[in-house]
Amino acid sequence: MIRRKEDGTFAQGTNSGKRFKKGGTPWNKGLKKIHLSPETEFQEDQHVGENHPNWKGGVQTNKNDCVYLWAGKNNRIRRARKVYEDTYGEIPRGYVIYHIDGDNSNDHPSNLEAISRAELVKRNASKNSKRK
Repeated sequence: MIRRKEDGTFAQGTNSGKRFKKGGTPWNKGLKKIHLSPETEFQEDQHVGENHPNWKGGVQTNKNDCVYLWAGKNNRIRRARKVYEDTYGEIPRGYVIYHIDGDNSNDHPSNLEAISRAELVKRNASKNSKRK
């Protein structure tokens, strides 16, 4: 049991309030990895991407109806951005992809438009003022 003095310091004892004795050898010294059940351990790339049982073709939809595509391990891009770049070329810096009809899941090239962020603010402001 650790005893504390009135001034807040620990009382002198066999271990001076420490949990382990100095110079002791840890139980896992020299072990690289503990294999308690190697046949059921996670294997590298075992359930990643197309190998995963819940694979849905690399398409993911979030709560805002934005559709994402998997583009490599731990990387995803918006489908609208990919469709626009494949059709019209690179998106200029400072521009965003705007869905003309307002449906974020409609990624047809005729429905996509690259606009500046300033223009996006204007369009969203006019859209929000109509709602009230």
